[in-house]
Amino acid sequence: MTVKQIYKFIDEIAPFNISFDWDNTGLLIGDMEKNISNVLLALDVTKEVIFEAAGLGCNLIITHHPVIFRPIKNILDNSIPFLAVKNNLNVMCAHTNLDLAKEGVNKCLADKLNLENIEPLCELRGTEYNKIVVFVPKESENRVLKVMSENGAGKLGNYSMCSFASYGTGRFLPEDYSNPYIGKKGCLEEVEEARLEMICPQDKTKNVIKAMKEVHPYEQPAYDIFRDFSIYKEYYNGIVGDLKSPIKSEEFAKFVKEKLDCEGLRYTEVNEKIIKKVALCSGAGGSYIKEAVRCKADAFVTGEIKHSDILEANHNEVMVVDAGHFKTEDLAMDSLKNILEKRFKGIKFYKSQVFIDKIKYL
Repeated sequence: MTVKQIYKFIDEIAPFNISFDWDNTGLLIGDMEKNISNVLLALDVTKEVIFEAAGLGCNLIITHHPVIFRPIKNILDNSIPFLAVKNNLNVMCAHTNLDLAKEGVNKCLADKLNLENIEPLCELRGTEYNKIVVFVPKESENRVLKVMSENGAGKLGNYSMCSFASYGTGRFLPEDYSNPYIGKKGCLEEVEEARLEMICPQDKTKNVIKAMKEVHPYEQPAYDIFRDFSIYKEYYNGIVGDLKSPIKSEEFAKFVKEKLDCEGLRYTEVNEKIIKKVALCSGAGGSYIKEAVRCKADAFVTGEIKHSDILEANHNEVMVVDAGHFKTEDLAMDSLKNILEKRFKGIKFYKSQVFIDKIKYL
């Protein structure tokens, strides 16, 4: 098992290309071809996490927050990147792409709070698709299909290698400087070919075509690329849903504190409001308060919120529950661990037991 195989699987459930432009996701330290023994999952990489990984015999750490976020000018002794390399650790980050994923961080938070009738809070971006049509000799059809699928084509919902093939006669005349796989120079050739069609996200199309050409038997493969308007994948941030039973605002704050196992949290009480409809955005989600107001939520749960956003919530009589960045996001690492364990049976996955945010409340 290699780093690349795990990367590709995470890319399927939380595509790295949907990460925000300011983010830094993917493999940030290491080698895609490195063989994997054990894997440690943690919200962040710290010195404690690195030593924990080394002690568990792990050579890959998967985190939510990037180990390298802003451009760095040096890598000094005892810095986190230095220690990771020194301990032969690969480090992969799934940050805002995991926030936006259907079963990502926000869904984990909504499930923890037992929300029903959940819907996306706001659309952020979408993925556009192409249709790739390749003409290939019938005997090479399956090989081309396989490599195109492995590089991102043919994925539709919970199905992979989705394709359609029709068959006909291909004709070509090899000229003087050609090196034909089939036929002779100067002679018109007819070959039974498959017209192989597969959908492909636009950002993966270049790699799919490159991989196809590497295994296609023809010196000059014939193929077409069309924009496919029938498929458009939308990605959202935040969730809005309903509590099973309406409760008072103070009771709701206690409910969140208990569910997330918080030592303490901040909350606002707006005219002893009854809470039924809840909007949420894990981590530093305070800027989405306007979306919470727009969808007429009674309360907004997040991990960090600024004073100005609290005032906006107060003005619109929306209760705010600030449960902390760590508590609203760390639960997603348990979920990701379970998903990876089901997919990769031969690897041992661990969730960090040493990483905490060390915040205390008086």
